[in-house]
Amino acid sequence: MGQIQGTPTIKAFVPKRASARNEKVVEEYSQGREVKDLLRFATSKMPNYVESVGDTERAAFDAKAVEWGLPRILVFSDKAGATSSSLKALSAEFRRRVLIAELKKSRAPRTVSEFAVGKFPTLLCLREGEAPLRFEKEPTYGRLSTFVGKCALRKPVLKKPAAARPEQAATEKTEL
Repeated sequence: MGQIQGTPTIKAFVPKRASARNEKVVEEYSQGREVKDLLRFATSKMPNYVESVGDTERAAFDAKAVEWGLPRILVFSDKAGATSSSLKALSAEFRRRVLIAELKKSRAPRTVSEFAVGKFPTLLCLREGEAPLRFEKEPTYGRLSTFVGKCALRKPVLKKPAAARPEQAATEKTEL
């Protein structure tokens, strides 16, 4: 997946966002060799499957979860700025097993109130027919990974469940 013509050579194998089979694009690193430069490059190439959701987008996010049969994790944050690298990594690791939404306090006051979130960050796991699970501990990668793993499905969902497919529902109606 890319030829090496000299050393040291650094390449990033970045997953394509739209690929269900986890296809990758090869990107060559040609910047400084200092740790801060390498770290900046690596975090900029991390896939991010976290959805930024406010009160107005929440219904669409919930509908997507139901349509695909996936549990949801709501990440409540009061910090402005980009999604953390830990959250990006978790979204890639648990992709297609759980949907993750980041809700900034300023964009989702109704949702913050609905779930009585008083401490930030707070994570909620929402699964159909179950009470929400709450994570309010000091967020380390290991703790977050354990929490997301408990919420996520065991196997990835690669296509919509049959009941959610419109053509399947139309066929079933005509057969009745």
